[in-house]
Amino acid sequence: MFMLTGKVAVITGGASGIGLATAERFVQAGATVVLADIADGAAIAAELGGTFHRTNVAEEADVSSLIDHAVDVHGGVDIMVNNAGILGPGRGVLTDSLAEIREVIDVNLFGVIHGTKYAAQVMTRGGSIVNTASMAGLIGFPGISAYGASKHGVVGYTKNIAIELGPKGIRANCVCPTGVQTPMIQEAPEDHWAVRSQSLANQHVNRLAVADEVAAAIHFLASDDAAMINGNALEVDGGMHVGMSVQLVEALLDTPIHDDEGVFE
Repeated sequence: MFMLTGKVAVITGGASGIGLATAERFVQAGATVVLADIADGAAIAAELGGTFHRTNVAEEADVSSLIDHAVDVHGGVDIMVNNAGILGPGRGVLTDSLAEIREVIDVNLFGVIHGTKYAAQVMTRGGSIVNTASMAGLIGFPGISAYGASKHGVVGYTKNIAIELGPKGIRANCVCPTGVQTPMIQEAPEDHWAVRSQSLANQHVNRLAVADEVAAAIHFLASDDAAMINGNALEVDGGMHVGMSVQLVEALLDTPIHDDEGVFE
């Protein structure tokens, strides 16, 4: 199930985190991968039997060159995973500079737009586009207005391109993860509101996600087994969307309300 035999997959942000976990799953499922990243991923790509193309997804010319590379070297693109992203500042709307906000939008939203534009031009029927959005693209979090705006944009853009590309036989979906244990989160400052709020308020499974759990969702959406799933924003959130967590209630009340066996006081 979920085999990708013979497919060529381009993955941005592929040198680490969710992108690398996705590449590893794709290769195990039979795909050939093209890793794109602003960091050097050539050695990783070689280990996976694929190729690497250094890419800044905020630059349209870089992404156009990436897709040209995939076509020239591998004969086409069957799967496009627009995954590259940055967290950006966590100080709040009154403090973030316009330059910082533009950088987040350029990478997180325009990176998806560029990848979609050029990949869709060379895809044939059966092509699949999977974008990495976020739960911050569905609900709000304090302090990350720029990141939230970019990821809301990814969700909305995904739904619209699903409509436009559907008649061409190309599907588009996105995943909306909670906080994930990746370098982006691990290297964030301790006072970053996004990290604090996601880890405290909404983890009903009482932990952050790991990259492979998000990669599993991307793998499914990219596969032909998901042929009737189009325009979906799949929540990979440990139950965040259903409501407040026990941890949050305990923090607000400043007292425990249940024990380790799940018995409520």
